[in-house]
Amino acid sequence: MEFIVDLQPEEYRRAMLWHQFASSLGKRVNDWLGWAILVAVPLTVLLLLIFVPGALSFWFWPVALLALLYAAYSTLFIRRQIGRQAAALLQTNPALAHTHYHFHGKGMKLTSEETNEEANGVFFPWKEVERVAEINQSFLFFVTDENILIVPKRCLTDENAFRRLLRKAGKIGQ
Repeated sequence: MEFIVDLQPEEYRRAMLWHQFASSLGKRVNDWLGWAILVAVPLTVLLLLIFVPGALSFWFWPVALLALLYAAYSTLFIRRQIGRQAAALLQTNPALAHTHYHFHGKGMKLTSEETNEEANGVFFPWKEVERVAEINQSFLFFVTDENILIVPKRCLTDENAFRRLLRKAGKIGQ
């Protein structure tokens, strides 16, 4: 199965956000806690200031500030950083704009569409692909935990045939 992937910055951003915040139960819980702290700390401070202003000790403020900073970093700052990376993606890596993918029984070969020469290609045997995740609009191929190949579903001519190929390779479940 062969096709061209023209990765768009929004697809990269969505895949990286999923990887950072939702790819495992621990990451989802951490994200939920970050958002809960981000909402709960200002709300708690406001309610305490309104209803019990004399009850706040000196130590409450540094703890509340640290919790708020952690929540802001782990939710807002990282999302913004991923968005910036996505915006700069095609400028720093123009080869990602059009990559030729060739999937077969032994693995997958990627070549730049610009040159499309065999010598410039990269081959990944299936045993080097740690896992494959299917999200709403893409398939993510984890070569390592941090190196991900993104295949948007819109680039596939037959999504079901692609899933069958991945099942045959043992990379997604039945």
